Amino acid sequence: MKTLSLLRGSTCLVPHVLHARYWHQRLFGLLLLPPLGQGHGLLIEPCASVHTLGMRYPLDLLFLSPDNQVLGWRENLAPWRAASLRGARSTLELPAGALTAMAPQIGERLRWQAATASHHVQPASGGFP
Repeated sequence: MKTLSLLRGSTCLVPHVLHARYWHQRLFGLLLLPPLGQGHGLLIEPCASVHTLGMRYPLDLLFLSPDNQVLGWRENLAPWRAASLRGARSTLELPAGALTAMAPQIGERLRWQAATASHHVQPASGGFP
């Protein structure tokens, strides 16, 4: 999977985001990966709904439009639940609590860029590489 960084202006919000674009990547999502560490996420595209069936930990979700405008979010989605947002083109899965620090605003436009060494954050213990 390609690795991206999520930015607000020139500020890096999430330095290490795996981009799940193909059906097999979207199918398994985080199920086969260790829990997300701080500074990590999984962008699923196209995706307007996700589930946490089989997950062992909660997630924060950020729903984005086709032009990366924030449409909404869901914090601390517990295992064995589902969430969706009509009109979303992609969903960013983050560790629970990440959205509090990010403080997204409805309508703000975020941007993606290829991850660089300067945006690299070491994963928390157990976070995926």
